[in-house]
Amino acid sequence: MTLEAVPSPLPSATAAAVTELARSAAHSDGVHPLTERTLLHLDGEHPGDLHVLAYEGDPGTIEVTGLQSARNLIGYGALAPDGSAELVVAPTARRQGTGTALLRMLLDHGGKRTQVWAHGRLPGSDELASRLGLEVTRELYFLRRTRASLPDAVWPEGIAVRTFVPGQDDAAWLKVNSEAFADHPEQGSWTAADLAERLQQPWFDANGFFLAVDSSTDAVAGFHWTKVEDGIGEVYVVGVSPTYQGSGLGKALTLQGLHHLQEDRGLDTVVLYVDGTNTAARRLYNSLGFTTAALDVQYAPKSL
Repeated sequence: MTLEAVPSPLPSATAAAVTELARSAAHSDGVHPLTERTLLHLDGEHPGDLHVLAYEGDPGTIEVTGLQSARNLIGYGALAPDGSAELVVAPTARRQGTGTALLRMLLDHGGKRTQVWAHGRLPGSDELASRLGLEVTRELYFLRRTRASLPDAVWPEGIAVRTFVPGQDDAAWLKVNSEAFADHPEQGSWTAADLAERLQQPWFDANGFFLAVDSSTDAVAGFHWTKVEDGIGEVYVVGVSPTYQGSGLGKALTLQGLHHLQEDRGLDTVVLYVDGTNTAARRLYNSLGFTTAALDVQYAPKSL
């Protein structure tokens, strides 16, 4: 096995090989091993990102250029500037030290700030983390809901609902998103470039991106951005400005998006991710028929 650490961006052929590796692992494990952010950052200029590649063979049998074919790539790790990391190993290359080698290199580069996600908490994740001195610091629940009746949305007084207009609502949305997720390490740090990148994706549909607007000020009070991919709906992100929290706006926005996915789009399954510490949101989603389908955990070096 040969390891290579490559700064952003990856060559297009290597990015394609990583995407195929992630697809193969998802098919085998039933969970996606890499987040949307990582997949979007495989190519293009994303300063500070580090990619760790594991290839079958040794320096004497292959040339390490970052351009090897998909058949030689057996593992991949990503390290973001904030220290968040994740990795995936080809199903056929597991239990051979590939995951350990990838994780060691991620820790070598990220140091004590490294926070590694294990999606689905697959067998062996806890064992590997413990062996390298890591402990669970965060949980992310993956919830699923199948088609069932929904109550109507009840809107706070003075709130109107419309859909997002790209180019017009970008700045207002970024402001509310930042305020709503001020304590969230990933969502709250979105930039204009992050938003623009998502708006260009094939799955983007402005008709499923709802804004709650204060009729008296025309200010955006909250939003529900839905996503549909591979025939499955997703509560992509729901956010409410701190000014309007506690008014019932979050529940109304959630129902607005669910009605859209179930009735307008005709989908039978809707999924979402919610942080383990967000007990209020988890209670709301449970009351609307969501159940836990999987659990993601984040590991970090143990505190001294």
